[in-house]
Amino acid sequence: MSLPKYKDLKDYELAEIELQLVKAKKELLFLRIQKANFSRFSPHLMTHTRHQISQLLTRKRSLQTSSIRAK
Repeated sequence: MSLPKYKDLKDYELAEIELQLVKAKKELLFLRIQKANFSRFSPHLMTHTRHQISQLLTRKRSLQTSSIRAK
């Protein structure tokens, strides 16, 4: 499983990015709980989820700055 690509986020709107962020943050919390409970845990999933969150935040910021510039 490879890391998600930033170019896949180019078509997302701000509202959809917000929903994806909430979903990814919940997943990261669930993975942290799994790690703390010593249950079945795949560390690469935490890396992928953190990477996805950072990409979503970057795209969100770029959309916000482009909307400010347009005003």
